[in-house]
Amino acid sequence: MTIGRARVVRRACRRVGLDRNPLRRREDRWQTAIGALLALCVVVSVPLVVLGVGVPIHAAQTRALHAEYARLHRVDATVTEVGKTPLYAPVTPVTVSWTGADGLPRTATYHSAIVVKVGATLPIWLDGADRVTEPPSATRPVGRAVLVSAAVLCAVLIGCAGSYLAARLALNRRRSVLWESEWERAGLTWGAHGAS
Repeated sequence: MTIGRARVVRRACRRVGLDRNPLRRREDRWQTAIGALLALCVVVSVPLVVLGVGVPIHAAQTRALHAEYARLHRVDATVTEVGKTPLYAPVTPVTVSWTGADGLPRTATYHSAIVVKVGATLPIWLDGADRVTEPPSATRPVGRAVLVSAAVLCAVLIGCAGSYLAARLALNRRRSVLWESEWERAGLTWGAHGAS
């Protein structure tokens, strides 16, 4: 270890209270221990939240996605008319036609996320009544699992940070009381040595 790194390590240890400074009070050591314990809680909570919250939510959302896929069906429709793309939305309204399950031709308005021309083929999703619907989102299970896990982890982090600040405030009050009592004791004996 180089001298520069050793200084950085010593300085970091001193800042978090892990040095052997004889002027550190018991309250200072308690604050360091509480901070280390709460930091450990945050680190341990990450895999616990992922396994306890994220994995079940992902599994439930995946089941819901498969049920949605089973309820809907995909067909290839032909674009018969292209509308004007509005400036405020990145979709193009188009009229599409396809042959229904009963063999009859169907037409509907569809909002395409890509630019298409008349005669192009678009995959569309239909519900049980042959109505055009939005396709199931394949990223929804991961997105929901990450979102809920992140919310739970933020709650854990806020709880641990709040606990640390509350403990620090209580320990600061205790240090202030000790500081005042030590000054009072010092004032009683101040200058007593040397007077004859």
